[in-house]
Amino acid sequence: MDTECVKGISAAMKERSDSALNEAYEHLGNRDCRSLGEMFPRREHWRLYETFSDDVAFFDIETDGLERDSTVTMVTVHKKNKTTTLIEGIDLDAESLSEAFDNPSMIVSFNGSCFDVPVLSYSFPCLDLSMPHFDLRFGCKKIGLSGGLKNIECQIGLARAEDMKEIDGFEAVRLWKQWTRAHDQRSLDLLKEYNVTDTVNLKTLAEITYKRLVREHAGFCP
Repeated sequence: MDTECVKGISAAMKERSDSALNEAYEHLGNRDCRSLGEMFPRREHWRLYETFSDDVAFFDIETDGLERDSTVTMVTVHKKNKTTTLIEGIDLDAESLSEAFDNPSMIVSFNGSCFDVPVLSYSFPCLDLSMPHFDLRFGCKKIGLSGGLKNIECQIGLARAEDMKEIDGFEAVRLWKQWTRAHDQRSLDLLKEYNVTDTVNLKTLAEITYKRLVREHAGFCP
């Protein structure tokens, strides 16, 4: 910005670029992640992760089906080393959900932009999830890690407890139905453990993914 001209960049382009940089530095100084995120394409929101990692909400949901209008049965939010799980029919409501997220600077999920956020927004329209979003499904894909969350965890050497290894999305739906139909506490406990594991593991995966994205894509201009 202190240079009057840059080779290969027109004066008009430099003026626009300088203005954008000044705006970005102002948002950064104000710790305004949302405004910074509006200056990036959504696929590049990962670049904000390290700067705002102290105020990130990692989250994952369970539902009674695989459609966007499915009922949300369980939500776990992990933020600042505090993990909160809310359960349909017990303590899951709009107020408790907002308190769990606690207006984070940024949210992190696995495939949440395609499923979790639309489903939560459908069921809880007053919940604000419009802040920058680091979706690890797409972040992982950029560094050559593909498949579901558990498959990627295996690729990076992140182990799960034995009783969690065989549970997937379909089994999660079955566990919920077993709880609602037979009040099987073991089924509810397993589902909660599965949901918490999915959520807490996102933090480790985010750290690994972010570092590799920086190494492999830091200089890439979209």
